[in-house]
Amino acid sequence: MKQKGLRLALAAVGGALIGGGVFVATAQSAQADQISVSLVLKPHNAAEMAQAAYATVDPTSPNYHHYLSAGDVATQFGHTTSEIQQFKDYFSKYKLRTSVYHGNLYLRIKGNYNSMMKAFKATRTATAKSDRTSYKLPGNLQDQLVAVVGLTSKDINGGKKHQATKKKSHLKTHVEKTSDTPNTGLSNKAFSEAYGVAKFADRYQVNKLYDRGLTGTNQQIGIISGSDFNVSDVSKYLEQVGVTPNVSRIQKQYIGSKKDITNLMSSPTGRPMQFETTLDVDQAASVAPNAGVQVYIVPGMSNYVTNEAAMLNGFAYAIADNKVRQISTSYAYGNELIPDDQGESETITSYNNAYNVIFQQAAVEGITIFNASGDSGPYMEPSAKQNLSIPTSEYQVEVGGTTIPFQKITTDGQLVQNDQERAWGKLSGLTKAQIKQGIFSGSTGGFSRLNPTPKYQLGVPGVNTFNAIQHLTFKDDKYTINKNPKMISGTGSGRNVPDVAGNADADTGYAVYVSYTKTPNGDDASKTWSVAGGTSFVAPQMAAVNALMNSGLNAPIGFWNPQIYKFAQSSDSPFTPLDSITNNDNLYYTGQPGKLYNQATGLGTINFDKLYSNFGGK
Repeated sequence: MKQKGLRLALAAVGGALIGGGVFVATAQSAQADQISVSLVLKPHNAAEMAQAAYATVDPTSPNYHHYLSAGDVATQFGHTTSEIQQFKDYFSKYKLRTSVYHGNLYLRIKGNYNSMMKAFKATRTATAKSDRTSYKLPGNLQDQLVAVVGLTSKDINGGKKHQATKKKSHLKTHVEKTSDTPNTGLSNKAFSEAYGVAKFADRYQVNKLYDRGLTGTNQQIGIISGSDFNVSDVSKYLEQVGVTPNVSRIQKQYIGSKKDITNLMSSPTGRPMQFETTLDVDQAASVAPNAGVQVYIVPGMSNYVTNEAAMLNGFAYAIADNKVRQISTSYAYGNELIPDDQGESETITSYNNAYNVIFQQAAVEGITIFNASGDSGPYMEPSAKQNLSIPTSEYQVEVGGTTIPFQKITTDGQLVQNDQERAWGKLSGLTKAQIKQGIFSGSTGGFSRLNPTPKYQLGVPGVNTFNAIQHLTFKDDKYTINKNPKMISGTGSGRNVPDVAGNADADTGYAVYVSYTKTPNGDDASKTWSVAGGTSFVAPQMAAVNALMNSGLNAPIGFWNPQIYKFAQSSDSPFTPLDSITNNDNLYYTGQPGKLYNQATGLGTINFDKLYSNFGGK
């Protein structure tokens, strides 16, 4: 989002910040010229930090399951107290405030807009090809930076042009809503089997974890979100699916202006985000019925902080706070190919690198991160070129989508039938209007443009090779369906996405209950049940299963990926690869017969009971 003068104050919560870090709005901080900028610092001993992350999940290492506290991270890899003090001293000269996150790899700079521009010596240059705010700190500080995120000058090309002040949100959700309404007249059990947790638990052997007595006790699940939500909506959902509606275990943490966050709920822009957050919490709280849920809420639209900085702040806070052992998000907040390009200080590359640093901190702390891969096949943004959303970090689990067996008659009389679980890619049962619109849904997957193939993927059959079907052609800003699509085989490089997959098709989707307030543009207040799909459902479901498994283990599972790619190559793999080339694609990538991996569904679907045993569960 563009930087504009602040109307509202930062109302951050304490816990992740050195020195207690509880910030309260004051008259001064509520002025309309305040902004927040985030700095990510280069780890000391960066190569050793990467090795430490892998060592925590290597049974042959003496550091196996020896996780670090945020204080340990600061000592071993973060910046020294004197180095941090140099930043504080420099910015204090401009009457700017510096907050330090535990780990000493992340700083928040807050204060007056003009003072911020002077401190960073910010200059914005816009051309036909790019629009970027450059910055310059003293050499000893500049050299320590991975990224400066959220710094945007309003003066373009030396003040010859002024930035527009219209607010806009860059955050995108991974949800596909339908016009269907779930049958709330069913019994709790039947409703859950049709639209809720039982549907997921039965299919992926989560019920066997419940049979072992695993319910998420003493675990906390973190949700990174761009919108507030009504806890009462979650309570109603839990009651409907037969889970005790104990919502006292759900806590909100406002990472940014609480007023900006709550105001978004009365905005038309905010409704999709509210829907997203609600379903995230629904899934986490229902799959792990005794786990706590910490919802880290950042402003989805604010004058104070850009979307890109806000989402990074949410992750950095949760990781520095180090109270949750699993984190999920279902928001897209950047693209590897197509920049928002509205004057931000961060480049696509530096923004990606910023996530790699803080996710590496999560790995050494024993935190597992789950990220919804997306719902648009290999095209997160409409383009002739394939593109994925940021981040595609090797330190997170990328969660893709499938379609499970179903049969239905569409409103225009088409029979749509699927006989076995397959990659999610919807090109059948569409109306003429949907086809004309030229936007189609499917599990996002492909090859990262920014991150290399991680070592845990190297050598796995199917990684860096692919089969694909050229179903779509992009023209005039939309896609058309090719009548005679061609099969393509080839090789690729980079981080392969996704890692795993689960049911995400709206045709086989889940129920959500949301109550909306009246909006200024005339949308009435409403309370609605809906049926929806998307990888947004699968990421929090898997984070919740991780909490179930962690509740039965002596040490947190931590960094999944080096472990699961090893398990996938064993004789008793917990994964079912979806390797067919028939009716099994994400709008482009399809199966690779006999191979363990493909870019539509990753390693495939998970038998969580087997996975728990692989992780050491008894």
